[in-house]
Amino acid sequence: MKADRVLEEIKDRIDIVDFVSDYVQLRKAGQNWKGLCPFHSEKTPSFMVSPSKQRFHCFGCGIGGDVISFLEQYEHLPFPEALQVLAQKAGVQLKTVRQDRKVQEKDELIRGALREATTFFIHKLQEAKPASDYIRKRGITPETAELFRLGYAPAGWHNLLQNLRSRGYLDAIIRDAGLAVAGEKGMYDMFRDRIIFPIMGIQGSVIAFGGRARDDSLPKYINSPETAVFKKSETLYGLSTAKEAIRRQERVFIVEGYMDVIICHQFGIKNVVAPLGTSLTSGHLQKLRRLVREAVMVFDGDNAGMAAARRALPLFLQSDLHVRILLLPGGEDPDSYLRKYGGEAFTILAEKAQSMAEFLVPPSKGASKNALQDALLVISEAPDALVADELLLELARITGYQESVLREKFRDVRRRKRERGEGRALNRTHAIRDATERLLLSAVIAFPEKTDDVIHAVAPTDLRDDIVAALFRRIAVASDRNNTASILEGAGEEERRLYSHLSVDPGFDMAHVDRIIADCVAKIERKKLEDRLHQAREAGDIHLINAILIEKKHAIKGKRNERL
Repeated sequence: MKADRVLEEIKDRIDIVDFVSDYVQLRKAGQNWKGLCPFHSEKTPSFMVSPSKQRFHCFGCGIGGDVISFLEQYEHLPFPEALQVLAQKAGVQLKTVRQDRKVQEKDELIRGALREATTFFIHKLQEAKPASDYIRKRGITPETAELFRLGYAPAGWHNLLQNLRSRGYLDAIIRDAGLAVAGEKGMYDMFRDRIIFPIMGIQGSVIAFGGRARDDSLPKYINSPETAVFKKSETLYGLSTAKEAIRRQERVFIVEGYMDVIICHQFGIKNVVAPLGTSLTSGHLQKLRRLVREAVMVFDGDNAGMAAARRALPLFLQSDLHVRILLLPGGEDPDSYLRKYGGEAFTILAEKAQSMAEFLVPPSKGASKNALQDALLVISEAPDALVADELLLELARITGYQESVLREKFRDVRRRKRERGEGRALNRTHAIRDATERLLLSAVIAFPEKTDDVIHAVAPTDLRDDIVAALFRRIAVASDRNNTASILEGAGEEERRLYSHLSVDPGFDMAHVDRIIADCVAKIERKKLEDRLHQAREAGDIHLINAILIEKKHAIKGKRNERL
């Protein structure tokens, strides 16, 4: 059985409305079902699920697809894992699936090497007394060390490398897994004489490692390089162990380091994650946004901590994730604070975390002109006018400024940003240059049997919009025009989103599809004539101009006769 047939069998057995209903509260809306989008914050439902097309689409953020892509994006799973989950649910065997087989096999080998490395590091920690003493002195219990799969990479250049080679792994796989480095004298271990912190994906499988020096050696921490299974800008340490607590408590603490996450968890604060030694990114926040609506950033109360918090605020606004800021006293970090004062003291302190407005313009320090301007610049990053308005109201309360004065200042800030070209770029996901082309594509998606007639009348080269033209080509050459997976195999993200959008919302009355197609074809033909006429006029070719005008007149006359 071919891969696309297996995919279709899975989708035939799992109704997308039933499946998505486990994640989103849906209500009937005509022929479709509607709910609040799980991928972005909204007050008015714009997330639609089509039972006839077995597809979903959000008209707010543009995300769409089938049941497999829904699971991929909601749980942030790679395609093979999402496919496996759904196949098990549908009772479909995957033995004969061969989609991207070489890529899949390589990913499986990389994951296998990472599993073997995890076991190797754990055993070495048990064998190395200085390393296990370090773990104990840091206040980590054996149970916590086991939960986070802590390990040790022994000193020496080839310990892990030789172990993996003995288990049949090729050097290329070991290198591609980020476990070894190629130097002038050959391959050698990436991690040497370091405490190892396995980095896990959201489902709990190890995808990378962090290594900490046991002394004052520099660099203090090193992480695996990015690989086929590890994207640093999207990965948060501790998320696999924290996700259920995050959902349950409806809040996530974002700390700075591995030890902060581990000690927080040990003291009963389990809804904690950390970026991997880098600043927060939009990828990190989008992943959290699928789980929770509120975050508390926890930083040292020094200048560096405050600067890091300040840099992150615009990302929270752009990701539509509510944030508060907890600055720990006396240069403490969560690790040291919890071991000194305990979990209850931390929880009490967390309840006093500052709002964004309070952090930007602390009430105790007053509102200097610079601080107020800085706050307005940050608030101007909010894409949601209601969020910006709420922040301005709070800023008025904190500073004592009249709301009207603040709003005027805010408008000035926004205007200056636009003048400097600093405004946020418009999303082109659904920007179609010609609505006629979009409507014609929608008709073909809804009625695949009309594809040949349409393509006979309008070639993809006649279309102005690249995304529409690309989808026409895909539909034209598809062996099964009713098979979405076959049509979209290898398609880009914009193509997939537009196809999903039109599948859920065709934008025309299905009973009049033939008239819609005829009107669209006629408009495209007239546009072609107008383009040719423009070119002829620019070239000054009188004979060609007259010929095109006659052709245009006949086309108009023919259209009138059709109406009669």
